[in-house]
Amino acid sequence: MSDQRQTTFQRPARHFAPHSHWMNDPNGLFYHEGVYHLYFQYNPYGIGHGNMSWGHATSRDLVTWEEHEVAILCDDQADIFSGSIVVDEHNTSGLGVGGTAPVIALYTAAATDGRNQSQALAYSTDGGMSFTKFAGNPVLDRGSRDFRDPKVFRYAGPAGNYWVMVAVEAADHQVVFYRSENLIDWELLSDFGPQAAMGGVWECPDLFELPVQGTGEKKWVLLVSLNPGGVAGGSGTQYFIGDFDGTHFIPESPRPAWPGTDYDQLSAGFWLDWGRDFYAGVSFHGLPDNQRTLLAWMSNWDYARQLPHGGWRGSMSAARTLDLVRADGAVQIRQRLLTGASETAARRGLQGRAGSSLRLDLGSPTLINLQLDMSQLPQDGTPSTVRFYREDGSLISTVHVEVGQIRHERPGGLVDHDLYASTQRMPLPQPGQALEVDLLLDHGSVEILAAGGLRSLTDQLTGENVAHHAALDLGHHADIRVTALDSSGDTVLGTGLLA
Repeated sequence: MSDQRQTTFQRPARHFAPHSHWMNDPNGLFYHEGVYHLYFQYNPYGIGHGNMSWGHATSRDLVTWEEHEVAILCDDQADIFSGSIVVDEHNTSGLGVGGTAPVIALYTAAATDGRNQSQALAYSTDGGMSFTKFAGNPVLDRGSRDFRDPKVFRYAGPAGNYWVMVAVEAADHQVVFYRSENLIDWELLSDFGPQAAMGGVWECPDLFELPVQGTGEKKWVLLVSLNPGGVAGGSGTQYFIGDFDGTHFIPESPRPAWPGTDYDQLSAGFWLDWGRDFYAGVSFHGLPDNQRTLLAWMSNWDYARQLPHGGWRGSMSAARTLDLVRADGAVQIRQRLLTGASETAARRGLQGRAGSSLRLDLGSPTLINLQLDMSQLPQDGTPSTVRFYREDGSLISTVHVEVGQIRHERPGGLVDHDLYASTQRMPLPQPGQALEVDLLLDHGSVEILAAGGLRSLTDQLTGENVAHHAALDLGHHADIRVTALDSSGDTVLGTGLLA
C-alpha cells in the first residue's frame, strides 16, 4: 500500500491529531498556569515520516486541543527528534529575560547525514509558544549515532538538588543518567541495562517517583519504550520499579535480558500497555506526583508509515494518570483514563444474566463501563464478548473477556498491511470475585482498561467511525453501566439500551 493513499474518515473527537501531515511521539509535555502543552514529532511538509520538527498544541482539559505554529523547526544540519521541557523557575540556565522564567527544551539534534545524535537546547521567553535555539549547541555530545530522547526533571533528595537527564543509547539497550546545575553543562552519573525486553532499540525513557497506594512507601518508575520487541509485536513500552538515589537506578526485581520476541517470555515482564498502538509515552512536567499524567503515540512502527490517512496521520492516546499499587506480590502501575466525563454524571445501567445478549446503540465517542461477576465462571466457561458493528451490520472488532485474560481481535478493515490485522492478549491479575473493564471508543481507536487500571490495551481502528452499535454476549453474570460522551465533552448522555 502506498503511504500516500488518502481516505475520507472522521477525525478523533477526544484525542489529539494534527490538522494535517505526519505526527508521531509526544515531546516536551508540560503544565504551567492552567495550560497543558503538548509538543510532538511532526513533519510540517508532508504526510510521511521526515523533516522532524516539534509541532505544538495546548489544552485546558487534556481532551480538547488547540494546535499552534511549529515550535522548533528542523534545519539543514539536523532534525529535531524527541525530548522534554522544563520550566526553569529559578533561571538556573541564565536564559530568562526580565524576571520571566524561561521554558527550556532539551531535544535530540539528529544529524541529517545520520552519523551523530547529540542533545541540544532551545529556550522560550513567551511561555513555550516560540523557541530560540541555543547558540552553544549541542550541550551534550557523546559522539554516538544512537544517543537520544532526553527526559529532564529536577531531582531533590539526599544526594542534593539538581537537574537530571535520562536518555538512551538506543542500540546498546542502555538508559544513561546525567546531572546539571544549569541545564547546559552535563556530567555523567551512571547507566542502566540491558535488562528485560531488548528485541529492538530502547527509546523515550522517563523516570519519576510515585507513592505506593495504601502504604507509606515511595518507588521510582523507569519507563523504556522499545521497537520492535513489544509484547504485542512491534512497538511497546516496558517499565521497571525500583529506587533512584540521585546517581543510580536500582530495579526492585532485576530481570535477565530477553533479546527475542517470544510472547510467553515477554509476558513475564511489566508492560505499560498490551495493545499494538501505545508507544513513546512520557509524563507531564509541572504536575504534582499525585497527578502524574501521561500521553503516548497511538500507533506502531510496524505499519505507521503505510496506514491510509485523511490528510493527517497519527494521533495521541487519551491522557492517563498513573499511580502505584501492590498486586500479585509486586508493585505495579495503575492507570486511569482522563476522558472529560463528569464524575457526578448520571449513569444508565442494565443488568445482564449469564447467557443473555444485549445491544448498545452508540454512534458517538463513548465510554463503556462493564462490571463482571467472575465468581461463577469455570475455567473453561464461555467468555463474555463485546462486538462492535458498523451501521451496515459488518463487524469492526471484538473484545473477549475470559478467565485470566482479555483479547482484542482486530480485522484488517480499511488496512491491507500484513501486520495490522491481529489479536492482542492482555493477561489479568489473579482472579477475584469481580472484574471492571472500561472501553473508551473514539473515531479510529479503542482503549481498554481492566482490573481497576492495572491492565491497559490500546488499539487503533484505522479509518473506522465509532461503532454504530455493540452487541454484548454474556458468559456470566454482569452488571453493565454505560456512559456516552458527546464530542464536545460538555455533556454526558445515557445511551439507548435494548435487550
